[in-house]
Amino acid sequence: MATDDLKSAALSSSQDFYALLSISPAASESELRRAYRKTALKYHPDKVGPSNIAALEKFHLLQLAYDVLSDPAVKELYDNARRAKEAKVERDRQFEGRRRAMKEDLERRESGVKRKREEDDNAEVEFERELRRLAEDGKRRRKEREEVSRREMEMDERMEKAGGVSAEESVRKNGKVNGEVPDEDRSVTLRFPLAEGTSGIDEAEVTSRFERFGGIEHTVLREKKLKIDGEKHRQPYKAAVLVFKSVVGAHAAVTDFLKTSKSEPETYGIFEAVNWATGKEPDYIPKPPVSSRRNSQEPAAPPTPLPKAKVPRVSKFVEELNTPVQQNGGGGLKKVPSFGSFKGTPVKGQNSPSLDEITMIRLKNAERRRMEEKIRREEEAAAAGEAEADA
Repeated sequence: MATDDLKSAALSSSQDFYALLSISPAASESELRRAYRKTALKYHPDKVGPSNIAALEKFHLLQLAYDVLSDPAVKELYDNARRAKEAKVERDRQFEGRRRAMKEDLERRESGVKRKREEDDNAEVEFERELRRLAEDGKRRRKEREEVSRREMEMDERMEKAGGVSAEESVRKNGKVNGEVPDEDRSVTLRFPLAEGTSGIDEAEVTSRFERFGGIEHTVLREKKLKIDGEKHRQPYKAAVLVFKSVVGAHAAVTDFLKTSKSEPETYGIFEAVNWATGKEPDYIPKPPVSSRRNSQEPAAPPTPLPKAKVPRVSKFVEELNTPVQQNGGGGLKKVPSFGSFKGTPVKGQNSPSLDEITMIRLKNAERRRMEEKIRREEEAAAAGEAEADA
């Protein structure tokens, strides 16, 4: 075969001549010759016959392979072309791998975008649903507040007409509406100095002493050191948080404690700084009118001194409720009745603020105003009688 034909065959052939002869590219010339003879005998026309076309084509291909590989110059061309084809196959394989990876990554991204879009759509639907729910809930709450306000106004009108009807009876006649009161609105704080006589007071003892104001759900007691005004060093104290079952009980504990501690010093004299746990009275508790203090001729008793930034100060409402009313004739002081003087103040087992709780406070404020007015009239009558007697 001509050299040009061999070169053309070496460059364009798709056959692997080394694999065809079952030798390695580094085989020697003698190994190439032996391999060719051994393989060619199997497909020689004299052995397989002229009718075996496939064997004849294989024999001619073996001859071409031997001619290409036995010529060093042509073999070099074939090796270079073979390596180039193998490199191309490898590049194609790597490219296919990268293409497949890019395709899979693109599919994942598209899937993620689709999922994110679905999540956004679901979130938007959920948001709109929540807005509708909040709007409906707000509308319902507004109606409830309007109903509560209407009932409170009716209750005030009935109390003005009823006159001597007790708070408990009025609440029972007019019904109640329950609602949830947060624990902090039913919680009060107090403290007492830690000394030899008070070290044995535990949570159960504190609970038993303050249950007179109302049922208590639980009590938390812990020791701490407080800086008291006028003292150089911090003093050991026990601080307690009492969660009442009813806001009425908590209110009674805050407002009636000063009077109770004076009347029963052996039981309550050790306790200090009884106040709301939040530092202020709940907003929904009815406030007494400003005129309730106009008849008082003495300033209100100051609240229990508290360490700065440690225990919240007593609210102004607590001071007002504990303001004494002085007689015009100088015959002593008459205390304004507190919540504890009304039957049914500690409503044990009641764990929700209700219209009856708020109404109870409102009724007691009204009762207190009537008592003040009665005392004022009696004092005016007594003063007028004394003036006539002097004349």
